[in-house]
Amino acid sequence: FNANAGWLYGLEDIRGYDSVILRQYTDYMGAIEPQNELLFNRIQGLADWNAINSPLVDLLGVKYIITQETLDLPKLALAWEGEGVRIYENLAVMPRAYTIARTATAPVADFQEAVAQYDPRQYVLVEATAGTATATDVQSGQPQPAEVLARGNIELIALAEIVEPSWLILNDTYAPGWRAFVRPVDTAGEPLADEQELPITLVNGNFRGVQLNDSGRYEVRFRYSPTSFLVGGLTSLMGAVILLLGMIVWLWRRFFDPNAQLSGARSVAKNSLAPMMLNLFNRGIDFAFALFYLRVLGPAEAGGYATAIVIAGIYDIIANFGLNTYLIREVSRDKSRAGHFLLNTNLLRIGTGLLAAAPVLLYLWVRDGSLNLLADDISLAVLLLMVGMIFSGMGQLLAGLFYAYEQAERPAVVTTITTIMKVGLGVVALLLGQGFVGLATVSILVNLVTLLILILLAWRHFALKGPWRIDWPLQRRMLRDSYPLMINHLLATAFFQIDIVMMEQINGETITGWYSSAYKWVNAFNVIPSFFTFALFPIISRQVQESVAEARQTFQLSLKLMILISLPLAAATMLAAPFLIGVLGGPEFLPAGAISLQIVIWSIPFGWLNSVTNYVLIALGLERIETRAFIAGVLFNIIGNAIFLARYSYVAAAVTTILSEIVLLAIFNYYLRRKMPAVGWVRLLYRPVLAASSATAVMLLGAQLHWLLGIALGLPIYAAGLWLLGVFNATEQSILAQVLPHRLAVRLGMSG
Repeated sequence: FNANAGWLYGLEDIRGYDSVILRQYTDYMGAIEPQNELLFNRIQGLADWNAINSPLVDLLGVKYIITQETLDLPKLALAWEGEGVRIYENLAVMPRAYTIARTATAPVADFQEAVAQYDPRQYVLVEATAGTATATDVQSGQPQPAEVLARGNIELIALAEIVEPSWLILNDTYAPGWRAFVRPVDTAGEPLADEQELPITLVNGNFRGVQLNDSGRYEVRFRYSPTSFLVGGLTSLMGAVILLLGMIVWLWRRFFDPNAQLSGARSVAKNSLAPMMLNLFNRGIDFAFALFYLRVLGPAEAGGYATAIVIAGIYDIIANFGLNTYLIREVSRDKSRAGHFLLNTNLLRIGTGLLAAAPVLLYLWVRDGSLNLLADDISLAVLLLMVGMIFSGMGQLLAGLFYAYEQAERPAVVTTITTIMKVGLGVVALLLGQGFVGLATVSILVNLVTLLILILLAWRHFALKGPWRIDWPLQRRMLRDSYPLMINHLLATAFFQIDIVMMEQINGETITGWYSSAYKWVNAFNVIPSFFTFALFPIISRQVQESVAEARQTFQLSLKLMILISLPLAAATMLAAPFLIGVLGGPEFLPAGAISLQIVIWSIPFGWLNSVTNYVLIALGLERIETRAFIAGVLFNIIGNAIFLARYSYVAAAVTTILSEIVLLAIFNYYLRRKMPAVGWVRLLYRPVLAASSATAVMLLGAQLHWLLGIALGLPIYAAGLWLLGVFNATEQSILAQVLPHRLAVRLGMSG
């Protein structure tokens, strides 16, 4: 039974063979008996039977001893004998995890000398600088077993109940990279408060200990999450990302002529596909960073960060005041006045930014109950994000200029570059221990750099002739015309993000962190309709002026494309949710994050239809009437969450999000029929829904064996269903033939 052989059978052994052995462990074993095999990279077995009596052996959790000798010790009982081998059970073995009163803390300068004075089974030996008691305070304690609820290679969860300030000691080897999190629980194991991180102390020469202050029941989670591994992986990934980005830019410049004249369909494709792919690329970078920072922050701080982002996002919407949409619309109609519009929209945004700060500051004051907003991490992060949004707002207006000129790929590339910079600076901030407040600080520098790059690009590519003067009538007109755009954007954001703010107040930061992890995937997928509609808007704005019938055809095709993509995406995500959340945030975000994602992902089919319909209503000049729809949606969301959040937590928030999207779509359609009748929703969507329903049923059946099998079976069924049902009519096939490569269009029967 050679050293390390026990691994093959799942047996733990205090012996071992390794080229690199912790000095801490060799010193501990040396306190039991001299280690004579270190020259051979080994921790030896017990050579002297007297060593078995050492309390250090009991602390190691040695429950069984395999030997050929006959041992007659009071602490041993013969468990098995045969073929010249005897197995003894150690009756004095210490529990894997136990609690002991903090009055048993003995600060020592030398562990090996201290074990001669203190029995480490009844005392907690710590380095003198780490102890809280003095030598005269030390009293022997009676260890009480703690229950190990779950144990894996990198995580262990223990349940401890104490009646006085105590240590929870885990008799596993202490090493850098281990973190501990604690939360109080009731007798049923339900959490009574958010999880909080505790420092881990090296105790009894080799083991991990955390201090619990108040009497009660606690669930303590030990997690191995070494920063060096995460930083190394993220650094390698960022290097690959930079190389890939350089290749993408080279290929784009090599094969695409930015000065070529494009048809309407190709213009939509170019100005949606390129930004969409780059922003999906950015989401990939953000997810890699989220994999790092969610593990560093944990669910509670992640929930606080998500709350700060939502509050600051509301400020940004009010400050932006719909001016970027207004700029795109006006410049796309009259490019000769681009400079004039750019100057005046930026000046107006400064004023709206100052006004927008007032309600946000008032909310933070009411929330904190204090004027010292810098004392609360969430409030401080909100303030820092708001400062960064001053620069990002100006950058949004410049990016809108590129969209109006139908060059949307340029700001998308800039965003990718600055996203890489954000990740690099964010890692530094987290390694310095600045938490999500540090991430908010990084946003200021990143947004400033983004703005400077966009200024240089706009100066090089556009002839911005002005006139460079403040146009007061234009300022008033922009306020009047953009107000509906702003209020609609604000309400549109609030009606599916207000649950984050409400959840933080009602359910706490940890539950908010779980729920927000699901929204990271939803927001990533929402890049598709976001950039599709942004590219569609200038085209359909022109079509509305020329022919409502032509605009209706474009609208119908857009709706069909959105539903064709969103339905299978939602079904596949539902099956893959545990995997997706586990990859993104780790086990501490499971199962709650996965359950949230499995539900809320079904909001995207309705949300994507709303996204397209929203911009069509704006193009039709119905932005003021549209406000009523958003007010109804927000009220529905707030009331639903206010009633059900306390009882059903994140499940209530996810279901309410879906229902809110359905309510909004119904109201949108009511107003749309006034200027664009005969859209034909049922005729338009029943075929994709029928195909998706069949595919989802197959996916669920296949997922009984494995979720990957379910997706692999369902997607071909979906594609076959679309082909058999004839989803695209002749007009739509003609439009798609202009966008798709000629050979593919011919193969699909869309082109002769």
